[in-house]
Amino acid sequence: MAMVGASMVLGGGGIYNPQTEIMLELVVVACMIPLCISSSFNRGLGPISPMAWLLAGIVLWLPLAQLIPLPPALWQALPGRDIEVKSIALAGNPDRWMPLSMAPARTFTALLSMIFPALLMLQVSRLPIRSRRWLCATIAAVGALSIVLGMLQISRTGGSTWSLYSYVSTNSLIGFQANRNHEADLLHIALLAFCALIAPRLMDGRRHLASWFAVAGAIVIFLTGVLMTGSRTGIALSALTLALILALVWPALRKNLPSAPRLLAGSLALAAVAFGLLQLNSVHRVMLRFWFTDDARSDLWIDAANVLHQVWPLGAGIGTIAPLLAAAERLDALGPTFPNRVHNDWFEWMIEAGVPGIAVLVLVLLILAILAYRAFRLSAAPDSAPARRSQTIFAIGALLIVALHSIVDYPLRSMALAMLASMAAGFLMMPARSRPGGGSMMLWIKTECGNIASCAGNFDRLSDARGTILRERKSQ
Repeated sequence: MAMVGASMVLGGGGIYNPQTEIMLELVVVACMIPLCISSSFNRGLGPISPMAWLLAGIVLWLPLAQLIPLPPALWQALPGRDIEVKSIALAGNPDRWMPLSMAPARTFTALLSMIFPALLMLQVSRLPIRSRRWLCATIAAVGALSIVLGMLQISRTGGSTWSLYSYVSTNSLIGFQANRNHEADLLHIALLAFCALIAPRLMDGRRHLASWFAVAGAIVIFLTGVLMTGSRTGIALSALTLALILALVWPALRKNLPSAPRLLAGSLALAAVAFGLLQLNSVHRVMLRFWFTDDARSDLWIDAANVLHQVWPLGAGIGTIAPLLAAAERLDALGPTFPNRVHNDWFEWMIEAGVPGIAVLVLVLLILAILAYRAFRLSAAPDSAPARRSQTIFAIGALLIVALHSIVDYPLRSMALAMLASMAAGFLMMPARSRPGGGSMMLWIKTECGNIASCAGNFDRLSDARGTILRERKSQ
């Protein structure tokens, strides 16, 4: 809970606000130390899922491999290295060993940033269902606080001075993030977490009017927050979030179909609230953004295609896109802003990772699809806990939101959303009570060694007993 809460508060600054990310990394390290050195902190936890180890290894392998120094004959033959080769030759060191990454310091920073989401995924995979519910509560609570902070940010008295960061999206509800798009994704995930927390309670056949009103109120509050972010894709993703919420509550909704008039009245009330919001001037300003008159993504994608052509097929290195885009920017596309991202994370990954990165991406998506299918199938079993189904839908929804928004933005470049996505991947893995074992990896190894020793002792006792019986038969 501390790691997830801290990531949502401190992990949204991006590359222009590294101080808070360093604070987040220190918090994660502080949380990991007792888990690694004390067995009492691991009580009730299962062993880390093998799938979690596999995913973490696959993701971290690529930037690590890009940092391995290569002999001059190899790296000088890589595409896009002509200027670098000439520069090093002019410096008088032509035989220098260099890694595959064209900006090793940036790739190393990216590797450090990727380690912490991987650590969170490893720990979440060990949790039982009840503990995962506490994580959902943490996400929903921090999301609500983010809306409160965002309201102060867009108020006339507060403005961007309420932000945690120096470089932010202005005139928008950004909460604990620096980017309006990332805040919209965070609010969508927080709304799903809240509904996943409430949905199991609705499935016992009772009416639970207070819980239904809580779900309806959360939908209004969080989606209003999404609207006030001004994120166009975030607003469009509201349809997906509503569909996922419907999937979460559908078993309970189907049992309450006789109460359809009340539900219809509630829907009309929500529609009236939405209509009232559309009359606000601030909402009109948000709607004007949908005319796409100031969107520069098409120019960025043209420049990015030129970069891809230069570094294909091995890529330029994770985290190297900013200097590459600046070097490839066309004169007719120059503007007052600096091109720091491609605004298409799938495309950016192809540029930075090349063909090896595509192979890694396909493998990760395949593993996540298998985990999602298995988790959903097991959650549909008659003896499965209702919370298991809700958590599975929440995890799939969180990953879908991040994946779809990555088409026009870069949510996983925010440590806050990277941590939430890795946590969602951990939710797809088997809860601790469904797996044998119950401790840290070292404790599990000790237990297994003890079992082996016990079996060996039993074998020795059986051998002694067999020898005794044979001697008695021989004497008879």
